[in-house]
Amino acid sequence: MRQMENLRSSVYEVVLERLNRIFSDFDNVYVSFSGGKDSGVLLNLCIDYIRQNKLNRRLGVFHIDYEVQYEETTRYVDRVLASNSDILDVYRICVPFKVTTCASMYQNYWRPWEDSMRPLWVREKPENCYTKEDFDFYTDDLWDYEFQIKFAEWLHKRNAARRTCCLIGIRTQESFNRWRTIHSDKNYRKYKGLKWIREMKYGICNAYPIHDWLTTDVWVANGRYHWDYNKLYDLYYRAGVPLDKQRVASPFISQAISSLRLYRAIDP
Repeated sequence: MRQMENLRSSVYEVVLERLNRIFSDFDNVYVSFSGGKDSGVLLNLCIDYIRQNKLNRRLGVFHIDYEVQYEETTRYVDRVLASNSDILDVYRICVPFKVTTCASMYQNYWRPWEDSMRPLWVREKPENCYTKEDFDFYTDDLWDYEFQIKFAEWLHKRNAARRTCCLIGIRTQESFNRWRTIHSDKNYRKYKGLKWIREMKYGICNAYPIHDWLTTDVWVANGRYHWDYNKLYDLYYRAGVPLDKQRVASPFISQAISSLRLYRAIDP
């Protein structure tokens, strides 16, 4: 695995040190899990860390189910959550908040799991999911990114936590905006001077443990440690999609418009 620049440690060893800090400092930890390669490798890192260190604690998993997605993504999410149910507290969100869309000339958002559109749902809601009735803060004006912020506050209060940390699997290699999330000093304060942990609100932080990983690091880790992953990436590879262009995202946002044609080939 790639060695960290100017260090003798690999990126894997460095992320273990970061997880040690997180699980030592925060009593309430959850992973934001999309079903993609980055959040998947981060979740596997956390699961292995808890098991190998025999920690007597559970890990939260926050998964927004956007209804419309590749079937392989749904299968992968189901597999990972079921196979680690002994240590995971799962928050699978099926809520009709506003979600940005670039696939319509008439509106700038759509709503997954909208009750009035049930005959058009791509599939039925999964069992034991969380719906809008479970959240006292839900309103019809809420966007998905606003929901994520309010969810952190809701979970912090629900678990009577002292410190809550949401782990997010973004990597600076992916975009300038993601690089800026880690390295910019604007908007949020660093937690104890660490640029990869940001204080969002008193007692609530976001952490980015794999921010300096490359795409190749992710796939080396999956292969070396025999982790389960979203088999959609195998289909992408067979379809000729380059490694750095393989994204798991809502088909309606701007980043996915160019890959809409793949749905016909991969998931007809």
